[in-house]
Amino acid sequence: MFEKQGKFYADWRDRKGARKRKSFTSARAALRFEEEQKELAHPKPKARANQSPKFSAPKSKGKTRAIETKPQSVKHSSRSPEKSSRTNSARLTLLKPPHR
Repeated sequence: MFEKQGKFYADWRDRKGARKRKSFTSARAALRFEEEQKELAHPKPKARANQSPKFSAPKSKGKTRAIETKPQSVKHSSRSPEKSSRTNSARLTLLKPPHR
């Protein structure tokens, strides 16, 4: 859609690829008409149900071993640090042994 000299033009291509234009007094009407014409010229294919086959891993003969993985710690920079439920306690002080 574009505007020229106070008029709004819907601009689209038909099924054969020919460029079409139609003028409107409002931008909303031009956009709505343009979208309708584009959908008529190039309709979206309907979704098909159950198109992808179900996946199943091939069965192996013999013993299988489970793969162990270590959980990775995740740090979130956007989260605020959690408040500790601990109360502030007196700090430990180290006593120096006397000099001999």
